[in-house]
Amino acid sequence: MATFLIVLGLMCIVGLPVYAILYIIPKVKPDDWKAGAPFLLMLPGFLIFGYALHLKSDQPITVSTACGTVQYYKKYSTGGRHSRHESFERITLQLDDSQYFRHFRFVESLARKHKDDHVCFEFHDRQKNSQLSESIVLKWMKPISIQQ
Repeated sequence: MATFLIVLGLMCIVGLPVYAILYIIPKVKPDDWKAGAPFLLMLPGFLIFGYALHLKSDQPITVSTACGTVQYYKKYSTGGRHSRHESFERITLQLDDSQYFRHFRFVESLARKHKDDHVCFEFHDRQKNSQLSESIVLKWMKPISIQQ
């Protein structure tokens, strides 16, 4: 919603003064107070934009924990033909409570795990933190054994 309000605010900051210049200014005398309409019509846009920035203020990033089975690692390349062809790696895990695979970026300093290893880890979850671009594994933890 905050992103929508930011776009709406920017459209109002530009659109309402243009409307005033095209339709209000030609119909009023230069010494009339209505000649300042373009500047007055910027105010709603600034108010909407400011409110949107307040809503989008820094939200705390929560750290989640989960366990799953390592499926594979995959290396991705960034950039086009003029870049330095930097690459990054993602790990694909099947979480214990899901039948689907999840793809995570991970901190480069983490030790690699073998395929089919059961691992527990702390991570920033993209699904719980909408301000993140992707989920990131932060550290490995000892696997939790389930006693019955």
